[in-house]
Amino acid sequence: MSPLWLQPRAYHSFHCLTAECEDTCCAGWIVNVDRRSYETYQQCDIAEFAPRFRELVQINPVPRSDESYARIVLSGTGCGFLAGGLCSVHDQLGEAWLPIMCSKFPRLTNEVDGVMQRSLQLSCPEAARVMLLNPDPMEFDTDEGTPHDPRVGHRSTLLTTRGDVTKPFSHYHAIREFVIWLLQYRPWPVWKRLVLLASFCDELDASAAAGRHSEAPEVVAGCREAVDRDLFGEALAGHLPNPSAQLELVLEMVVARITSDFTTPRFLACYQEFKQGLEWTQQSSMEEIAARYSSAFAQYYAPFLSHHEYIWENYLVSYVHRTLFPLGAQNTSGELRALQAEHTIREQCLVMLSHYAIMQTILIGVAANLRREPTTEDVVRVVQSYSKSFEHSMAFPGQALEILQRAGLSACVQMALTVLRVVS
Repeated sequence: MSPLWLQPRAYHSFHCLTAECEDTCCAGWIVNVDRRSYETYQQCDIAEFAPRFRELVQINPVPRSDESYARIVLSGTGCGFLAGGLCSVHDQLGEAWLPIMCSKFPRLTNEVDGVMQRSLQLSCPEAARVMLLNPDPMEFDTDEGTPHDPRVGHRSTLLTTRGDVTKPFSHYHAIREFVIWLLQYRPWPVWKRLVLLASFCDELDASAAAGRHSEAPEVVAGCREAVDRDLFGEALAGHLPNPSAQLELVLEMVVARITSDFTTPRFLACYQEFKQGLEWTQQSSMEEIAARYSSAFAQYYAPFLSHHEYIWENYLVSYVHRTLFPLGAQNTSGELRALQAEHTIREQCLVMLSHYAIMQTILIGVAANLRREPTTEDVVRVVQSYSKSFEHSMAFPGQALEILQRAGLSACVQMALTVLRVVS
């Protein structure tokens, strides 16, 4: 019997742009080769490729799995098979010759109760466009897929019937439904939705830490009531934003990431535009920078946001779907997704809020540098380059959590109130 697949409706709209793409997906990353592809390469007798396969594809000293059995030797920061920015293997031999890692990108698959949940990683420019730019609320479709899709590879799994004591996995579906409903609650601005989501995650994490998993439905019901009755409205109306604190926190996170590992030139360009837009120099005081930041928000970003807030909503819903937020997986054979499996509910929420806060802050600075409202392509450029550098980073979640801990922002709602709202 073919498995059941669940994916955002836009998933099937994605097609690789190949030579027309503004980025190269295999530049700056280690390219792992699965064992079956490695063995195929070793048996290759095509004159142009046989010696290159043997030279450039090498077994990892300590293979962690069959999917990361070997790797392609890099030429500088790019795959050794790149030619003119394109993959020579795909171009001349076809997709069937690609290793699983290359064939499946930017597709990502999780398995929940036997259902294969497909999504697209936004580190691909075209995937970012497909997932972000539909103004309608994101919807999900189900269909039957092939039992052995070669682009699935290894995946994270979650079984709600498993007696796991660490998180309320048995209530995953109800939690997921509520989180997506809240993120798509358009009577509220996105920042306000995220504050309530942060409060929800704090409460859910506390009950999970105490082993009170049966309380999850009550937590969901309580937060739904808070939305229906706008119980947060008065408190949030009296909260005063602190742009200086936002900028200091975001800058510390960005610097920690870009100084610790390879960062894509596209994101570094966005970061440079951000600094130029806010006239960020060693001589600038934080008060001066914060004033320019608030001005750029009001003059350029707020008008854009009033018509395009659905982009951030789509980003967040996509993030929830592809990371199994806020519970994460129980098991995973993928190195990066192990981060979601290991973190607590609170930590996963803090990392997601960090992603959102950094991207929004960078985009405001980019708009200031452009001296105009950002366009949807500006947003795609920031989100895609950020995702490639930060969401795929093994180090960043730990770096962000450590910085937040030092800042005294260990609770999700504290973090949300500090970094999400720029002006009153």
